[in-house]
Amino acid sequence: MRSKTSYFNGTLFKKNLARFWPLWGGASAIGALFPLAFLAILIREGSFFGETMSDPLDITRCYYEVVAWIIPTISLLYAALCALAAWGWLYNPKSVGMYHSLPVTRKGLFVTDFLSGMSMMLIPYAVTGTLCVAVFAVVGGLDPVGLGVTILSVLGLSFFFFASATAVAFITGNPFAFAGFYFIFHFIAAGLEWLVTLLTTMFYFGVERSYQGAIEFLSPTMYLTRKLNVDTVYTQILNPEGWEQAVLESVTLVNGWLIAVYTLVGVVLLAFAWGLYRRRRSESAGDVVAVGWMKPVFRYGVALCAALAGGMALYGLFFEDYRTAASALPMAVCMAVAGLIGYYIASMLLAKSLRVFRGTWKGALATLLAAVALCFAVAADPLGMETWIPREEQVQQVRFWMRGWNGPGVSVLLDDPAAIRQVLEVHRAIVAERETLDRDHFEGETHYAYFDLDYYEDPEDFSGWVNRSYNLPCNDILMDKSEALQKLAALASDPLIQEANIFDQISGENIEARLTGGYAARLYNPETKEMEQVDLTLDQAKALEAAVRRDVAAGNFGRTLFMLDGRYEKAAYTADLDLYYSVTYLGRPRAGSHSQPVSLTLSVYCTETLKALEDLGVVNESRRLLTYAERSALENEEKGIPYTYEDPYSGYYDGGFYPADMVYPEEAYVYPGEEVDAALLH
Repeated sequence: MRSKTSYFNGTLFKKNLARFWPLWGGASAIGALFPLAFLAILIREGSFFGETMSDPLDITRCYYEVVAWIIPTISLLYAALCALAAWGWLYNPKSVGMYHSLPVTRKGLFVTDFLSGMSMMLIPYAVTGTLCVAVFAVVGGLDPVGLGVTILSVLGLSFFFFASATAVAFITGNPFAFAGFYFIFHFIAAGLEWLVTLLTTMFYFGVERSYQGAIEFLSPTMYLTRKLNVDTVYTQILNPEGWEQAVLESVTLVNGWLIAVYTLVGVVLLAFAWGLYRRRRSESAGDVVAVGWMKPVFRYGVALCAALAGGMALYGLFFEDYRTAASALPMAVCMAVAGLIGYYIASMLLAKSLRVFRGTWKGALATLLAAVALCFAVAADPLGMETWIPREEQVQQVRFWMRGWNGPGVSVLLDDPAAIRQVLEVHRAIVAERETLDRDHFEGETHYAYFDLDYYEDPEDFSGWVNRSYNLPCNDILMDKSEALQKLAALASDPLIQEANIFDQISGENIEARLTGGYAARLYNPETKEMEQVDLTLDQAKALEAAVRRDVAAGNFGRTLFMLDGRYEKAAYTADLDLYYSVTYLGRPRAGSHSQPVSLTLSVYCTETLKALEDLGVVNESRRLLTYAERSALENEEKGIPYTYEDPYSGYYDGGFYPADMVYPEEAYVYPGEEVDAALLH
């Protein structure tokens, strides 16, 4: 009679489950708490014995949300524990000797322990899932398709994560190294991309790149939790009471096919693990890396990560000036030092000894050269990231934010081709002057303005999203010399930009806005020396809205954005002017309306609005507008401090003209060479 070879040992399988019952038993108990708690709530409220509470599709939606956003994270953590339970004997020399002395082949050990670990993975899900199905079947019914997709998804995710943990288990012979390698395996791709992105950000002026996730598919947990989603479709119907009611029509697990892909990847990882085990030496128990050909990968991988992370940390500690791009030479030195430290740390872990300096100088030299080469290669900008500007036809939408030294900034989302063209012209000017603007010292007192850009090729799915963020120096000398700063200041007051900046919240194809009123606050009463507020009637609000739009069209708003302290204090008012709108979003059943304020910051240049305030009686002798300079003077006067502020541009006033002389204050700036509209003289 021919003998048979068994690849599964039932006794060992039962022994594994019995030994580690606290693991899967505790996980099952924790998982069971959720459906049991829900059941207790239903019984306490008396709903369990009543009518059906939910639509089966609504229960399916809950299942899919758990699959998309909870199961990957739980499986990541729990798979590591199950793998340590199933393969922990690999990390102890005595246990390895005992297991390999059993009358079971290596293939039998591999299959039995893998099935043991998978069973420990699935038992908690089976217990929790069975209870959930039992409870939800009573209160919401069953959706066979949704239940089947959920079960398959849980099986696929559990298999992938445990297979990945199994592959890592055979790479090392140390339980602590297993924990480190396991999480490195799942997050190293995203981590390296983030480090390289941060390095380019430090070198390139204006390139404030954030993590893009270009290779995130190599970091499964992050990729799955970001890509898996739940899509629901609702239909509006009239219920018997005559009210509109949203009824769930369909539920879809978006990108559910990714689970099948990662399941296949799990099969490959499992085959890889078997290949490692077939050639694994029993003496490797206790080694940080148990696979010979992986030791150089570990050594130089640690050196690379140390060079990137440690190099940037050292540079930031000793050399970094946040206002300028990084310098290649000191960064190269920092990366070389950090890489060398990482190289020797890895060597010590592999040798399990501190005596690793003799005979490793060639590897150390290679690490130094590689770190320096990487630094200078990135600094050279071979891809032209620093000077990249999109073509006009590439940009479907641009969002930008700018802020000067004083006053509120400008934040707009633009899809108008003419407005996008102006933004691109400013961007080109900044790039052309990058060598001048990216310095740490300028003549005269210098403040900094910010200009942040987001370009979108497809705003619906953020495809082609690119960011640029500039920290730009500003002072009187630079404003006169820099074409980029002049264009940026002109952009701040451009009618298209200010229209979007002020009225963006109440305009759009699907928005219906109705003006309802407003108020003017922080108006100074000379008699009481108190600040007052005036509520605007609807007619007053309409007149002021028309005046504001005329000022916007004339380019009067935004002119103070890049003024430095002295000019800004003389030109900007402290008063608040708000217009209230009732906004309704069209195409949203039963969406209702909400109040949306439009807040305005006034300056002496907003002549149409200032005149309207005076004509409407909102501003008069008893309620004055004050500039910041006047407000400061009044406060100093109350404290007994004489006001001695000197206007450095008094020589440019013409014939006693002040742009806002029809409204207080009595002083305002006219800049050198600025033409004055003759109509304003009267």
